[in-house]
Amino acid sequence: MELIGKTMSVDEVLAEIAKDTVFYDASSGGVTLSGGEPLMQPAFLTALLEACEKKGFHRTVDTSGYADRQILHEVASHTDLFLYDLKHMDPEKHADFTGVSNEKILANLEYLSRQRVEIIIRFPVIPGLNSDRENIDQTGAFVSSLPGVTRINILPYHAAATAKYKNLGLKYDTAGVEPSSPEFFESVAKRLESHNLTIKIGG
Repeated sequence: MELIGKTMSVDEVLAEIAKDTVFYDASSGGVTLSGGEPLMQPAFLTALLEACEKKGFHRTVDTSGYADRQILHEVASHTDLFLYDLKHMDPEKHADFTGVSNEKILANLEYLSRQRVEIIIRFPVIPGLNSDRENIDQTGAFVSSLPGVTRINILPYHAAATAKYKNLGLKYDTAGVEPSSPEFFESVAKRLESHNLTIKIGG
């Protein structure tokens, strides 16, 4: 096993980010902070977002939304766009699959939708786990009820992490799950579009 990565200061990370300024200017792009879960390091995350703000960089935070409300509030005041994961609408099934209930996640999303920050929902669709019509319709209905939130990106399941889990000696819970066809994801998109949402298949 080999350690990848290193401890860096905000200034060091900002220096790396600044190297690509010409690309941000050309593409109207910016910085995406993800993980893991970036909200697990709130002080560093907020400091880096503030530093990016001073440089004029667009700031995106990719999150599961599982954090204390005060952390989310502070981060939101320095974020232009949230990529927000919704994995399952049923709290018990969500707990079975992820280890935690979705109640805090859904409540935080409702709160965030009222803060005048742009949000794109990311919906990882895993066959047999959250791909049933009931969950898809509940997801669409919930998202369409949020003020200002109209976009969902469907993330098709793939087994790219299988080898990584094996190398770490960890159990891969979705081992054996077969990726669905493009036609299936088109049908998911149409069900979600029926809730007056804009749907994209892929990141």
